[in-house]
This record gives sequence, C-alpha cells and structure tokens, in this order.
Amino acid sequence: MSVLNESTIFGSYEMFLFGWCTRARLLLTILFAVPLGLIGTGIALAHEGRDVGDYNFVVGFISEPAVEGMLNGVSIRITSAKADDHEHEDDAATGDGTGTEIDLVSHGGLFIGELAAGAHYEFTFSSEFDDLTVPFHAHPVEAQGSIMIGHDKPAVDVVVIEIHENGFEPAMAMIRPDTTIRFENHMAKPTVVMSGPLSEVTAPEGAPAAANAVTGLTTLQVEVTHMASLVSQVMSLTEAFGNPGQYRAEFIPTSPGGYRFRFFGDIEGTAIDETFESSNTTFDEVTPASEIQFPIRLTAQRETENAARGALTAANEAGSDASDASSSASTAKLLGMIALVFALVGLALGGAAFLRSGSRSSSL
Repeated sequence: MSVLNESTIFGSYEMFLFGWCTRARLLLTILFAVPLGLIGTGIALAHEGRDVGDYNFVVGFISEPAVEGMLNGVSIRITSAKADDHEHEDDAATGDGTGTEIDLVSHGGLFIGELAAGAHYEFTFSSEFDDLTVPFHAHPVEAQGSIMIGHDKPAVDVVVIEIHENGFEPAMAMIRPDTTIRFENHMAKPTVVMSGPLSEVTAPEGAPAAANAVTGLTTLQVEVTHMASLVSQVMSLTEAFGNPGQYRAEFIPTSPGGYRFRFFGDIEGTAIDETFESSNTTFDEVTPASEIQFPIRLTAQRETENAARGALTAANEAGSDASDASSSASTAKLLGMIALVFALVGLALGGAAFLRSGSRSSSL
C-alpha cells in the first residue's frame, strides 16, 4: 500500500479551504483597512524610550496594537543627546533660550514614565516651555491630555494628574513655567505615561529635520525574535520617508505573543547592542487575529497547516501499519504455500518408496 505524501493531503484541502480563505481575505481587509493605512502614515500607539549612550531610542511596532497576520514591523526613532547638550550650551552662552528645539509630537520626545500600581512620576516644565501646549498620553489607558504653560496661568508648585482606567483627571492642566507635574497611577496595574499625542504625527514633506534627529544611518540592523518559539531573523532598517530619525523594518508577525528587538551595529562610530522586549509597560505584544474578528472567528493559517500536517502524519502512519500488515499476511501465505509444496513432495517420495518396497516383496 502506498504512503500518502504531503502534496496529496494539501491538495485535498485546497478546494475545501478555498471558500474560507476568500471570505477571510475579504473580512480581514475590511477589519484592518484603517490599521494598514496607519502604517503608511507613521502612527504608533505604544513605544519604549531609553537612553543608549549618547543617544535616545524610542522603540515599538510601526502600528499598535499589533495583530497577527497583518503587515507591521519594527519602528525606532533615534535622537542624539549630544545635540541637546550642545544646544543647551549655546543657549547658556547667548542667554536667549531659542536654540533648543522642543519635540512635542514624538512619543516620549520630552518624557517617559513607567509607573507601577500606585506609583507616581514627576516632570518639571522649565521656562523654555513658556507659551507651549504639551500633549501627553498613557498606555494601556489609550487616553490623551494636554498641559498648557504660560506666565498668565495659576501659580502653583505641583499639579497632580491622576491616571484612571477611563482616562486622566484632569485631562488638561494650566501651569506656569518651573511648575512640576506629578502623574499618579490610580489603577491596579502598571502603566506608561509619555509626552506626545496618542497618534504620532509625521513631519510634513520638505520640513526641516529636528536638530537632534540622527539621520542617514546604514550601519544599524535589528534582530527580531518571537520569544515563545525563539525563532529569529536579522532585518535591515530603512529610514522613513519624510520623518528624519525614524527607521523601520517591515514584516508580518505570523505568531501572537511577545517579540524581542535587538539593535546592533554602530551609530557614528559608537558600537550599539541594545535589546527591547514587548510587555505591558513597554510596547504591545502581538494580538491573535481571532480576538478582534467578528462575527465569525476564522482559523489562523498556522492552525490549519498544523491540522493538515497532523492529518498527514496520521494517514502516513495508518498507511504504514496497513502496509506492514499486508506484508505480514503475504509472507505467511508464501510460507504456507512452501510448506504445502514440501508436504506434497514428501507424500510423493513416500508413495514411490512404498511402491518400490511392494515390487521387491513380489519378486521374492
């Protein structure tokens, strides 16, 4: 009996799954048309910011929440702390305070605070923020607020902004320069609060690059690892068009769960080897597509393939067992026939001997 091969099994599944695959593509296109559009505009909802030597990295997925099976990728924004230092020195020398460019639109461009349940984070707005409005947001609350700074605002030393499940209290604060904002986490779970709007804004085409954005990098790569399976791949980073200092490596996450991004290489001669991992206080893990499918939850391709491979293995094992049984039966039949032949030969020889012995007795 022949053993089934993989192409036979998958071929038998094609017609059965064709209708489902067609419906799945249509449904996913409708469900994720907006997230896919956001990828092209540089929107990202949750990132982790960290100082790495003389640079600041803000890392996450290009589009968050990240969904299994949908186009996404690694996003990293790189700015130079050295540039900030030089600008502050220039400001001190000139005394006009106009040399520093304040980043109001990038996630974590001004501050990022990781707050455990019941913890707080403070940030003081100096005189350089006068007449500015600073947006801020938190994850996983997915809410946005703003802080207005001006000399005509109320004079207080500290303003408290509480973070709750349903947003900020208050969502807008008006302060004078040199006032401290204290963010307090009133939830039973950790959160991350950071400057910048909830949806990241892409710099318009032709706009000048931020003074401290690190541009034109070709010597930095990222190793992406799916943490559950430990499968990894090294990818090249490409600078986002019209968004200086923003780099991406696009891919489709085909398994849900946590991911690890390891950046290595060098920046302007400085060796880099830094790792970021998704979590509830950094950037999002990949969500199974089934969690947001409606009204019918479709089987993921990986689940279908695993089921088909399981069926293939079972079929091959059954075929092998049947083949072994058939082979054993054939062997037994052959041995029986051989035994019968020997028995017939024995009878023939015995008969011949009997006849010869009878002939001898008659002659005597």
